Amino acid sequence: MPAKVLVVIGSQTQGLLFKHLLEQRGLEAECADGVPAALAALSVGRPTALLVDSSSLGADGVTELHGKADGTPMLVLGSAPLPALAGVQRADGGDPAAAVTTLATLLASAPSDVLSPADILRRGRILVVDDSVTYREFLRLELEAEGCRVLIARNAEEAEAALNGGGFDCVLLDLVMPGTSGVQLCRRFDQYRRDHTALFPILMLTSQETDEQLIACLEAGADDFIGKSRPMEILKAKMMALLRSKFFVEDRLSNTATTIR
Repeated sequence: MPAKVLVVIGSQTQGLLFKHLLEQRGLEAECADGVPAALAALSVGRPTALLVDSSSLGADGVTELHGKADGTPMLVLGSAPLPALAGVQRADGGDPAAAVTTLATLLASAPSDVLSPADILRRGRILVVDDSVTYREFLRLELEAEGCRVLIARNAEEAEAALNGGGFDCVLLDLVMPGTSGVQLCRRFDQYRRDHTALFPILMLTSQETDEQLIACLEAGADDFIGKSRPMEILKAKMMALLRSKFFVEDRLSNTATTIR
């Protein structure tokens, strides 16, 4: 998954120019024309970095975004006076190509292991596969409270449709479901990962934790296994650890590709 940059600049034309330059380097880019739009974008998902125009936002706007970005690297364009802000680098807004080069260098040198557990969960897009509407809703509320984006599948058919659609970082998969079992579905998901070089981990959920079930899940391709009766904090910690490994690999691959470019 390529690094994603949130471009915050008042001029739509300039925003599209920066988006084009970033995408030429293999980076994803999203544009926001001011602080409210940028805050809305941050509430949905944490970008890898922000590129912010100080002449559009002013010192107060840049400071507000910095506070909400929760440690995300930020490149500020322009020469407007700013207070001392950790993790902020300055660049000349009059040379977009040079600014994008500076940002690419910043991303390449930023280690992914500085992400906190909360950062990792906020970055995660989670597919929940469970036939129990009560437990699905419980998981959705708990994960969204951590900042995760949650996709729901009620059965094997919806799970396979979500698999083909992509757009998730981790799967929480119920072991016991009517029709296609969780173990069978896990095998299909694992085969998809092998065929498409996908990195999403699979965490199996079960109402009974037995050695036989654990072995069956791991042999089917699951990365971890947890009982539904365990505290939610344990599930979140297991999921966070799986996501941390995934994001570490993806970020290293993205940084390598950026440096080569």
